Amino acid sequence: MVEVAHGRTGPELRGGDRHRPHRGERQQEGPMAESYTGEAYCVKCKAKREFTGHVEETNGRRFAKGICPECGTKVTRILGKA
Repeated sequence: MVEVAHGRTGPELRGGDRHRPHRGERQQEGPMAESYTGEAYCVKCKAKREFTGHVEETNGRRFAKGICPECGTKVTRILGKA
């Protein structure tokens, strides 16, 4: 590493080992995750499909997320504010 002003090197100037969650990381859900069974629109099939998935909350909105049983594409249904 190259020495910089005040005797500090590159990583110390950028914040060192502070943990910042990566884009793909999710928070751990509780022991009883809420499930959802219903219809959602599959963009690939261009039709409504029955699916079973789990419920997530992001920015005060609840989403049911699952997999299309016909083609395997991810489907999402907005459930509303919590």
